[in-house]
Amino acid sequence: MSDYRKSLKKHMEDSEFKKEWDNLEIEYQVQAELIRARLESNMTQAELAQKSGIRQSNISRIENGNAVPRLDTLKVLARAMGKDLKITMV
Repeated sequence: MSDYRKSLKKHMEDSEFKKEWDNLEIEYQVQAELIRARLESNMTQAELAQKSGIRQSNISRIENGNAVPRLDTLKVLARAMGKDLKITMV
C-alpha cells in the first residue's frame, strides 16, 4: 500500500475528515473524469481549449480542483472531445 493510501486510510477514520471527503467526492469525480476523457481523446489542455473555445487556464483550474464547472461548460468540453455528457444517479 502506498504512503498516500496509508495516510488516506488513517484520515478516513476521523469522522470530520470523512464527512468533508464525502462532501467533495462529486467534485473529485468530475475532475478525474475530465482528465480521463481528455487523455483518452489524446488532447492537451491547449488543444481542448482551442477546440472548445474555453480558455486553457479555465480547463486547468477545473482539472486541478480549483473551479467547479457549470453543466453547460461540461457539455461544451464533452462535445469538443467528440463525447456526450451523461449524468446518472445511483
